[in-house]
Amino acid sequence: QGFKPERTVEFHWYAGEEGGLLGSQDVAKEYKRAHRKVVGNLHFDMTGFWEKDSKEVIGLVADRTDPESRALVKNLAETYTKLKTDEFECGYGCSDHASWNAFGFRSAMAFESIDLHANTNIHSPKDTVETLDFDHMLEFSKLAVAYAYEVGYDNGN
Repeated sequence: QGFKPERTVEFHWYAGEEGGLLGSQDVAKEYKRAHRKVVGNLHFDMTGFWEKDSKEVIGLVADRTDPESRALVKNLAETYTKLKTDEFECGYGCSDHASWNAFGFRSAMAFESIDLHANTNIHSPKDTVETLDFDHMLEFSKLAVAYAYEVGYDNGN
């Protein structure tokens, strides 16, 4: 009640991710040029699907992210959601977190599973709201709120 963070908390949505992280690169590049202080960046990509016969987790991307941010996100996820986390590597700049990391900003990425290719509906006519798991998405919403609250306060850091 009465959430009034000490730090500015921003929420970003980007265009051009599939074309080469174009939107996030532009924003991160401008923040770097302007010497904007960024305490952290938590990126969510694809949060609504998981294979029902697999373990339900929040996947944390281990490459093009920093260990301290991943540890914070892991702690928050395992404290405020019903899910455990598991790390995996994309092997390339698979989403917008990579833009922030490339420009020297602390970054983490949470993903719907530990398999980038588990959702076979993506970018197809079957990629519809009916294929989403809203209970799974709720856990990512809890994580987003916990992260915004945590980074919104200085806590002597």
